[in-house]
Amino acid sequence: MISINNTVQGDVNEISLVGRLDVKAAKDVEQAFEEAASQPYDVVLDLTELDYIASAGLRALKRLNSAVSKNGHELTLRGVQPDVMDVFELTGFAAILNFG
Repeated sequence: MISINNTVQGDVNEISLVGRLDVKAAKDVEQAFEEAASQPYDVVLDLTELDYIASAGLRALKRLNSAVSKNGHELTLRGVQPDVMDVFELTGFAAILNFG
């Protein structure tokens, strides 16, 4: 189960994910990511309370990164938990994502 909180402040759209980003949650997250990427804002993805990410979540994150970049904006991840960072490092995502 996942909770998605979306807040726009100035020229930044901040999305906070709370819980587990598994296959069941990926559809909801993809929808939120598509909406965020269509807006004229940089995106900050707060993963402080994300405990787990599955391959479906990685796919959604890759699409978000591509869409935000394509629109001339930047995606920044913050608060990444060690277990989630391990997944990013093992899959090569750590090399293509921006952390702040």
